Amino acid sequence: MILTIIAFILVLGILIIAHESGHFVAAKLSKIKVLEFAVGFPPRLLSFRKKETKYTIGALPLGGYVKMLGEEDVSQDPRSFGRAKPWKRLMVSIAGVIMNVVLAWIILTIGFAVGMSSIATDPASIPGKVLKSEVVLAGIEKDSAAEKADLKAGDILESGSINGAVTKFLTSAQFDAYSSQNVGKTVGLVVKRDNNELTKTITFSGQKDEALGVAIADNTVIRVVWYRAPIVALRETYSILKVTAQFFQDFVHTIFKTGKVSQNVGGPVAIYVYTGMAVKAGWMIFIQYVALLSINLAFINILPFPALDGGRALFIILESIFRRRVVKEEIENIIHFAGFIVLMLLVILITYRDVIHYIIH
Repeated sequence: MILTIIAFILVLGILIIAHESGHFVAAKLSKIKVLEFAVGFPPRLLSFRKKETKYTIGALPLGGYVKMLGEEDVSQDPRSFGRAKPWKRLMVSIAGVIMNVVLAWIILTIGFAVGMSSIATDPASIPGKVLKSEVVLAGIEKDSAAEKADLKAGDILESGSINGAVTKFLTSAQFDAYSSQNVGKTVGLVVKRDNNELTKTITFSGQKDEALGVAIADNTVIRVVWYRAPIVALRETYSILKVTAQFFQDFVHTIFKTGKVSQNVGGPVAIYVYTGMAVKAGWMIFIQYVALLSINLAFINILPFPALDGGRALFIILESIFRRRVVKEEIENIIHFAGFIVLMLLVILITYRDVIHYIIH
């Protein structure tokens, strides 16, 4: 638990610092006065001032902010956010999103240069040396067939057998197809744990998408020569962006169609749980997890919703199109505040559901 807590704080810290640093640097380059750079929310644990900016670390590591002059109220100061040219305000607004994507790209570049499995790119298309190919259990659901068979996070799925017919698993797609084709059947699964092979007799559940009740990850480890690693990482980042965009499209569609939040969407509690799973699965899975979270954070913030970076950017783009503000600064600030309240209520709702699912259930 201690390791999970440390990893959880570390992950959030990295993501928050990267995101807020984007806003901070863009504001400084635009000559906008930055009043405060905060990592974490109050109560404040540490605070110091350097020149005109106050730097703080909060006790709640669930977010951060860069407070700029004239961002939350109307100011006539020439260095206020509201007085800056639209293109400068737009750059400041989206800089955090850009930094989260850049962070993911840097992580993936290092990973491929050292030797890493891909997340969204076909391993066969990656120019490099295959070090190994296996399917790893990243997490086990409670009361699942996997838990009843005493499977553990970090186990390697090697093969499955039914009536003497053996199927080897080299990719997660192969295992997904195997489990989907054999729902409700009893199979002999061979797993490797601590370099020892174990045979488990397991009856798949009747649910096609959760036959075993596990989270799995491909571990086709490929080492890419250092000068190609940035290009391969760029392709991987783009592929993850496309998958994430599709996920958010489905997420929004589900909300408007059913009025419910998809079970695949999680809050701080879910991030904590999956951080623990990623830590147990190994350092490479862990850094991939950080890259995925960074891209997800970028997508959430670029959504054109009030209080989010995308919402602020939308107002600025409309201002540029119509050559004037579409609403007064005071009204826009109220809209963003209302959006923030809605977002907080959504986070509370998701957190409540996560507590029921991961802790109480």
